[in-house]
Amino acid sequence: MIRFLLSVLLAIGLSACSQNADPDKADILAALNDLATKKACVSSTLFQAFPISKTNQTEANQDIIQPFVELGFIANKPDEYTLSEKGQLVYDKNQAGFCYTNQFKISDISVVKKESDNNLPPGLSGVWYVRFNIEPESTEEWVLSSAMLQVVSHLTPDQITKTHSFTVRLAKKHGEEELIIADPRFSFNPGMRLNTKFTF
Repeated sequence: MIRFLLSVLLAIGLSACSQNADPDKADILAALNDLATKKACVSSTLFQAFPISKTNQTEANQDIIQPFVELGFIANKPDEYTLSEKGQLVYDKNQAGFCYTNQFKISDISVVKKESDNNLPPGLSGVWYVRFNIEPESTEEWVLSSAMLQVVSHLTPDQITKTHSFTVRLAKKHGEEELIIADPRFSFNPGMRLNTKFTF
């Protein structure tokens, strides 16, 4: 009987230690996976669908359209703009733009703080603050061309390819082992949206 009780107490102790332990790197990477698979694109409301009929609005936004014509992504036809074969390779309709990064790399992961069990919100069994870096896995050269840098003149090549550092709140729900992002203040939205001039 004593041996049985010791076994039960040992099991409870091990379970408690497991719940209090910091999450491992693999679990953290799994929680951050949606960030790693994001795309970075140069987007515009003009690029929501192709072909684009030539109108007063496209005429007013030549500063947006022309660089993509020069890059060979958009073909300038008499009455419309169409996607070229080259443009089809980098265009993403869901992003309404041309993508220069299709994957991000996460590195330098560290747990910087564990929230006290006494302060946990209902429904959560553990909360950790995790610091990490995220950078483009690769960057298409066209986005660093002089034509594109004129369009996004507020950015330098270093800013486009830079490594970002974040601290994010991760958590586990009661009865679940999967880590989730539980941080409403956190956002990661790579890419550039070009401001479209509207005509009436």
